[in-house]
Amino acid sequence: MNPTIGPAIDTLNPPHVLHLWADDRKVATLGHEALNDRWSLDYDAGWVAMPQAFPLSPALPFDPAAEGYAAGAVKRFVENLLPEGRALDITATTYRVSKLNIYALISALGTETTGAFRFWRPDEVPPSVAAVPPREVTREELDRRLAERDDVPLAVWDGKLRLSIAGVQDKLMVYLDRPLDDGGRLFLVEPPLASTHILKPEPGRPVTPHLVVNEHYCMSLARRMKLPVAEVSILRTPRPVLVVARFDRVVVEGAGQGGEGPQVQRLHIIDACQASDLPASCKYERNLGSGEHVRNIREGVSFEVLFARVAQTVNKALARMTLLRWALFQFLIGNSDAHGKNFSFYVRRQGLDPAPWYDLVSVAQYPGIDHELAMAWGDAFSLAEVGAFQLADFAQRCGLDKLLVKREATRLARLAIECAPTQALVDDYIDDSERAFAGRLRDFVMAQATRLIQIASEAGKVRPEFL
Repeated sequence: MNPTIGPAIDTLNPPHVLHLWADDRKVATLGHEALNDRWSLDYDAGWVAMPQAFPLSPALPFDPAAEGYAAGAVKRFVENLLPEGRALDITATTYRVSKLNIYALISALGTETTGAFRFWRPDEVPPSVAAVPPREVTREELDRRLAERDDVPLAVWDGKLRLSIAGVQDKLMVYLDRPLDDGGRLFLVEPPLASTHILKPEPGRPVTPHLVVNEHYCMSLARRMKLPVAEVSILRTPRPVLVVARFDRVVVEGAGQGGEGPQVQRLHIIDACQASDLPASCKYERNLGSGEHVRNIREGVSFEVLFARVAQTVNKALARMTLLRWALFQFLIGNSDAHGKNFSFYVRRQGLDPAPWYDLVSVAQYPGIDHELAMAWGDAFSLAEVGAFQLADFAQRCGLDKLLVKREATRLARLAIECAPTQALVDDYIDDSERAFAGRLRDFVMAQATRLIQIASEAGKVRPEFL
């Protein structure tokens, strides 16, 4: 296989090269010519021949068109693997490279990214045996690091940056040897050991109090409602830390070195930006912002763009229903920040499958944060504006039957009314302040659910010619 993208790479300025690996298999060669920012991707013939092999994304298939991949497709895929915000600033500063130097960043961080692939230099092969015992992180050390993270970023441990996962919030990837309630211990990861969990500590900002309780409540409510969501728990150092189980990792017992111990297998996932061949800057529908002169430009990931991914999935009926439930659940919890990087798909050779949900937060609880919706319901970019007409408009744009939307919205709303009070009473919320916050979440969800039942009932009556 030798598909390249864009103009031929200048032989006088040969590209930098990285090899992509999945477990112990070489998958592809990634090339980058810095002067003109040209990227290439060549799949390994041995990888393509394997029945269980899969491409990086729908935009980067094994057999591209005659003219090659779309210009920028390889770069967009890689860029979406990188952190954002302060985490990106820390990465660039640590490695003394520009935040715009995508190749340099993935070269530094690519040994433990989201999904199945690891990026290695051509003169290196991913190790199959750990060179040193895993580095344990005790609760006491983690608590100390949380206290000083304004001075020493949480992503830096032992003088090394340990962050290669997309997103803005502080995170730390760890290996958890067994469940926390069974005395589980946390370890930093070095190849070949892969992380199994993500730690998301309380940000400590006055504008977002109880964010750990907020996300735990919303994620746990979804699980209680039998929706597909990542497993979460709260670790106390005693500071609260949300522990999220990675659904792109599977622990296989007895598969380690010599047939003993566990091995962590990597599963390939991509987010909706990668599935749509869009850069991370297009994760919001209003990709240029909501200023007066650009608010009508909507080139980013919208519900319509998201539902268009159904055509790429293996089970289209299941994918369509999963996306509908995801959208409705964001309305129920008041998550205005449900953007294109907050929904992911497993990548199979046959197509995509929706992955479990993550980053479910009731942003509506924080008046100090902008509540403009990442994806509009019809033309409504605020929860308050969403009514029967907007729900019907959403259904039409996304190719959904209005009766299906009405039925599923009503079912989820009633289920939320049933489950929200129970979730607010769980023992995970340990003091009066946390319990009071969980109570506010309960009341908000129940009010949204009551409203959704009414909106869904009226949406079915909206005539198509009015949309």
